[in-house]
Amino acid sequence: MSWIHTGKTQAFNYTGLDKNLAQEHGIRLPSHYLNNQWQLTHQALLMLASLNDYDQQQVMKEIDYVTRYPGSTYSTRHSLNPLRRIYRTRYPFRCYHYLIEYRTTTSGQVVIDDILFDQSLQGAKSGNAAAERTMLYQVKRKNPNNYTGPASQSDINSLQDAWDEGTPVHQVNTEHAAVNGMQNDQRKAAWLMGAHAHAAYQSDGIAAYTLFHNPSDGWKLDLAECVFDKASRSKSHNAQHLAAVLAQVQQQGKSVKWVVHSQGAIVFNAALIHYRQHYGGLLHRQQLTIHGSGANVSKLTQLANGVGIKIVAVRNNPFDVVPNLAGGNDLSASSLCRSIKFCGLVLGKDSEPGVSPHTLPYLGIETYKQQLLMFGQHKKAAQVQKYINKHTGKVS
Repeated sequence: MSWIHTGKTQAFNYTGLDKNLAQEHGIRLPSHYLNNQWQLTHQALLMLASLNDYDQQQVMKEIDYVTRYPGSTYSTRHSLNPLRRIYRTRYPFRCYHYLIEYRTTTSGQVVIDDILFDQSLQGAKSGNAAAERTMLYQVKRKNPNNYTGPASQSDINSLQDAWDEGTPVHQVNTEHAAVNGMQNDQRKAAWLMGAHAHAAYQSDGIAAYTLFHNPSDGWKLDLAECVFDKASRSKSHNAQHLAAVLAQVQQQGKSVKWVVHSQGAIVFNAALIHYRQHYGGLLHRQQLTIHGSGANVSKLTQLANGVGIKIVAVRNNPFDVVPNLAGGNDLSASSLCRSIKFCGLVLGKDSEPGVSPHTLPYLGIETYKQQLLMFGQHKKAAQVQKYINKHTGKVS
């Protein structure tokens, strides 16, 4: 072990990362890794070891780059190659969201001093949600407002103030976690998935949860990512990242209750497939609630049960086009008719959380009817009442 002084208040040691040290700290070295290609301090080693496998691999790619080109400036913009952004296994940015603090010694050796969140890349990007990163955020409750029944517009607005925007974290440190759906910027994902987490685990009194933020690239690329994760053998970088998070949670012996909404169910489904192929083993410490599923619930349940994840509940509104048609959960003629009639409340100009059968947590068909009445949607509420009559034997 060598010692070097860098002008700081005290000297500190650094070392090369060999196979034995990597194995001791749970770090999977890339197949092309060369011993002593770069050195790192103990602080940097501990930070690298604390990351999940996906983050580790991305950070080591960054370290490899700065080792090869220590004098270059590095762009943080999106890749300009449209094919890179369409092919969803590729990370869509030129650099990752960890900041590599490094220096070169007089002998030309690159030393990694520390690994940090790049604060300029984290959080919401006003007016440009496509610039947001797939990242974990610890979201804390600000006030006790929850969605527990029919809510007015002012009540729904208060839900948006119930949770903070979240603080970036590099692992799950809470009992609850969530994956958001399509077209959710980071701010919306934070409050909306807080509402879904409470609805999923009402008796737990959730004060904080971890958001696995699934960023939006606009509805076209979001839809392309959904199709990719469903149809392709290789999975999106989102799903690969989530699989590594699931593996880390299990490895650390933590018990985590997940809730997934809309595309979040697709990402979770793809993550389980990737986990089974590249990690293996049980995830029995974790459980899952599914809301407005963009994935087929039967297939997702089978995958989850196969790795030991307990499905707590499934909440799909029978008038919601996403689980019915996109998820393939109800392809009957009556479902098709319901989905078409209410599609405008999900995707059209009339879509808003207060009337959508998809956005807010589904609390039951009677609650949804009352929610429509509160917003003056009397014709839609009457159609819901017909559905209730048909399935309860009532005569209106």
